[in-house]
Amino acid sequence: MEENKNNAMPSEEQEWDFSTFDDAAEHAREVEIMEEQSREDQALPPDPDAILEVRHLKKYFTLKKTITGKPLSSLKAVDDVSFKIKRGETLGIVGESGCGKTTMGRTILNLYHPTSGQVFFEGTDVAGFNSAQMRPLRTKMQIVFQDPYSSLPPRSTVGGILAEAAKIHKIVPKSELKDYVLSVMDKCGLRDYYYERYPHEFSGGQRQRICIARALVVNPSFIVCDEPVSALDVSIQAQIINLLRKLQKERHLTYLFISHDLSVVKHISDKIGVMYLGSMMEYGDKKRIFDNPLHPYTQALFSAVPNPNPDEKVERILLSGDIPSPANPPMGCKFHTRCPRAMEICSHIAPVYKEYEEGHFVACHCYPQED
Repeated sequence: MEENKNNAMPSEEQEWDFSTFDDAAEHAREVEIMEEQSREDQALPPDPDAILEVRHLKKYFTLKKTITGKPLSSLKAVDDVSFKIKRGETLGIVGESGCGKTTMGRTILNLYHPTSGQVFFEGTDVAGFNSAQMRPLRTKMQIVFQDPYSSLPPRSTVGGILAEAAKIHKIVPKSELKDYVLSVMDKCGLRDYYYERYPHEFSGGQRQRICIARALVVNPSFIVCDEPVSALDVSIQAQIINLLRKLQKERHLTYLFISHDLSVVKHISDKIGVMYLGSMMEYGDKKRIFDNPLHPYTQALFSAVPNPNPDEKVERILLSGDIPSPANPPMGCKFHTRCPRAMEICSHIAPVYKEYEEGHFVACHCYPQED
C-alpha cells in the first residue's frame, strides 16, 4: 500500500504534464471566440445582392445518447460554413469524398434540418422552417441528385414524373399540363415520344436529363447540382454541362455545383469553395483560386489534376495519412495531420477564416491571423 502511494506522488525530478489541460483551455477559448463571432454575424442583415447567403451553418448527426437523451457524441458533417451566391452565378464546391459537400447542399434545402446557423434565401432565413413553411419555397429551390436512376421512381413514366410536381404546385392549368411538360422536355433535349417511357429504358445521360427536367418543371431560381455528371461517361458529361450552362443563361438560374472533378468545376463555376472535413478551407473567384491557391489542401488538390500538355511538368503534392473521422476531428486546424506545411500552432488553435485578397477567403496559419 505504501509503495503504491509513493508511486502516485511525483518525485523531485518528475514533473506533471499539463499539456492536456493547456490544450483544453485553448480549445475552450477558441470555441468562445467562434461563438461570439457567430452571434455578431447573426445580428447583421442579409446581403441584398445575394440570392443565397449561408452563415455559420452546422449539421451534426448524433451517434450516441445518454439515458436522458442528451447527445454524447456527434458526427460533424458540416461545421461552421459561410458563403454567398449572387443571382445567376455558379458556386462550385470541391473536396474529397466524405468532406460534407452533399450534406451541406441538402441542409441548405432543409432536407436535413440544420443544427445551427442561418440560411438566407432571397433575404429570408429558412434554416428554422418546418415542412409546411418550406413547401412554397420548393418551387424556387430544387436539387439534381447524383444517381439519375435511383432518384427516379421506376414505376412511373417520364410524363408522370414531370407532371406530378407541376400538378402539385399548380404551375399551369390541368388542361395545359401535358403541353407544358413536353416543352420542358424539349428544352432538356428529350424527345416527345419519351413521355410514355419508363426510366429503365434510358441511358445514364438521358436519365440525368430527365432529372434536370424534373427540377426545371416548377420554374426554380436556385438549383443544387449534387455531382450530376460523376456517374456519366466523359463525352456525356460535356453534353450535360453544356445543357446546364444553356439553361442557366436562358432562365437566369443560380447553381450550387457539387463535384470532386476540378476540371468540371473550372468549366462551369464563377466561384469556388474548397471543403475539408466539414469546414470551408478556401473560397473565392474561380480565377483567383486557380491562379493563386493559398491553402495547402487546395494546392494538393490542384496538383492532382491531369495536365494535357506532356511537355509541362507539374510537381505532385502527396498527402500522407487518411482523412480523420468527422466524429472525432483533430483539435486546431483539421488539416494539420496531413498538411506538409503544418506548424506547432496548427495542432492547438483553429485558423481564422479571413479575406486575404478581394473576395478570396482562406483559413490557414501560414497567413497573418491578426487584423
